[in-house]
Amino acid sequence: MTLAMVPAGLVQDTTEAPPAVGAEDWHVVSRSSATVFLVDVQSIKSEGGVTSAKLARVPASGEAGDLTHSHGTIDFRCSANQSRPGEEVLIGADGSVEDRINDGYDFDRIPDNSLDSYVKSMVCDGDRSTARYPSIAAFIQAGRSNR
Repeated sequence: MTLAMVPAGLVQDTTEAPPAVGAEDWHVVSRSSATVFLVDVQSIKSEGGVTSAKLARVPASGEAGDLTHSHGTIDFRCSANQSRPGEEVLIGADGSVEDRINDGYDFDRIPDNSLDSYVKSMVCDGDRSTARYPSIAAFIQAGRSNR
């Protein structure tokens, strides 16, 4: 799992009080050379044995004004070690919704050392990153960095 440190001033101070109810609290969960993955821990909710959260995929590089990214829901059956993607929303450079995709996937087993296993550790087990942002736009404007 890739949980990284971020220079002071670029992210929310983790010693502050938690964000207000309804606020976003995006934590960097993993990074590849092309994409940074973040989970909004304020969006975590459980109902009927399913725990869900918002997961964002943001290009790892780009201009500060380019808000291109996608975000969607991811559902877990925590104790069964299963996940499924929900609706994915594609956001354009200007921040507007360009498309919505929902392929209606079923739950699948979560492989070890996969993105879903890292997200599950935040959503089901309460793990948190020190790299956190109040919005996806704030992450992009901070230079998309998690170190």
